[in-house]
Amino acid sequence: MSRDERGTNEPARIAGLDTLRFFAAAMVVLSHLGPPPLLAGLERTNRVAWFLSASYGVAWNGPAAVIVFFVISGLCIHWPTLTRRPHWPEYFVRRYVRIGIPLLASIALSSAVGIPYVGLSASILWSLQCELIYYTLYPLLLALRDRFGWRPLLAGSFALATAVIVLVDPRALPYPAYGWALQWVIGLPCWLLGCLLAERIQERPARTNPRIWAFRLAVWLASAGALALRFHSPIGYPWTLNAFSLLVYAWLLVEIPHLAASRVPRFSERLGLFSYSLYLVHLAAWELFKKYYRLNLGYFVDWALLMALSLGVAYVFFLVCEDPSQKLARRLAKSLRPKPAAPLPTA
Repeated sequence: MSRDERGTNEPARIAGLDTLRFFAAAMVVLSHLGPPPLLAGLERTNRVAWFLSASYGVAWNGPAAVIVFFVISGLCIHWPTLTRRPHWPEYFVRRYVRIGIPLLASIALSSAVGIPYVGLSASILWSLQCELIYYTLYPLLLALRDRFGWRPLLAGSFALATAVIVLVDPRALPYPAYGWALQWVIGLPCWLLGCLLAERIQERPARTNPRIWAFRLAVWLASAGALALRFHSPIGYPWTLNAFSLLVYAWLLVEIPHLAASRVPRFSERLGLFSYSLYLVHLAAWELFKKYYRLNLGYFVDWALLMALSLGVAYVFFLVCEDPSQKLARRLAKSLRPKPAAPLPTA
């Protein structure tokens, strides 16, 4: 990927990344709130009906979408470092403020609508807990990268995650099954793949790929297979989703240059701007819908209204909380930025 054409020392914005975030967030929402009710009322009275219902049921894998978020997160954190070494006080303030204020606000909103707070590890916020740990460890990880490279770190992280799974609970079915102290270890390989991805795409030219839909289909089929195994076999997400992250890495290595050479819809890019808010508050929107929606306008209309409410609540949350927290994070980080040295006086 090329640098910003303005000739600055800042990294270029990665085209299409917000669109990818939106689709990942949408997959999480659909896995929780329900997909389009295309097969509503279908009874499994024959093999064809059973196959259609089962296939449609495994098509919406929210935890797999979180793995995509992890890889993209590692990419976004490491991408600026390829141009400028971080000033760590500035880095920490920016990351913690940006993610922390919306996180706390979403907990308050959820409590206000009647969703009891059960801790980060026992809710959908487990992934944010892992993110905060990765942000905190990033200076150490970067120092280890400088000495050993990403590939040995990745091999070690996969080995460590596998050891935790085997020694703690090899039969765990959900991905976040290891508590706050160990869950970040399970997801660390996925996040480190994003860091490696940043370096791999740095100098890749923007170009379309005629096989892009084959990559996309492979990712979708793998996510569906992981969901099927999770609910119909003893093989849980801790095993399948870490393997899935390798496929996500291979897909994004092709997808990002492809999107850079394509005309990414502005609409999906704008939706992606508040994907974090959508992830945080969609369950609160669902709770409001269940409490106050009293109409029954049919499967499709009711589902569409629920989706519209979720997007609306997320957008308002973005305007009121997430966007201001991003601006605050930038201002605070800028205030910590080291001042350029004064020029030496001339003789």
